[in-house]
Amino acid sequence: MNTLEKIKRSWWVILSFIMFLNGFGFIYIGSKHNNRNWILEGIIYELPWFIYFIMYGLYGTPIGFNVTGTFVFISVMMMLVSIIRSVWVAVKLADVYDNEEKYTIQSTVLTKQSQKKNDNSKTNIGCCLCILVIFFIFMIIVL
Repeated sequence: MNTLEKIKRSWWVILSFIMFLNGFGFIYIGSKHNNRNWILEGIIYELPWFIYFIMYGLYGTPIGFNVTGTFVFISVMMMLVSIIRSVWVAVKLADVYDNEEKYTIQSTVLTKQSQKKNDNSKTNIGCCLCILVIFFIFMIIVL
């Protein structure tokens, strides 16, 4: 795959650099590749902005510097994390695009025992819950 094709496939990284839209790149790429974890990650990146706009809509402009500053600070930190993470995912996806035959899934028949070993949905939910808990602890510390 040539460089122009890689750039076309990784346009979604630009959304991470745009304030208020930094999570939508992950939501897009997660829906395109049917990856629920990336969709959840994009929602988590957008969560501070969403809460900030709800509070701004409810209380108007003078909601206080502590609350406003907290959500803006958390949102900017999440934006920096999303920039780093999106570049990292784009580089890994470029490797997948280059080696598609290596990453192609072949159909196999699963037995009940192998299905039990491959069930990692509890781990994925635990990971998302852990990120949310860290977010709320960070928010409480900053307040």
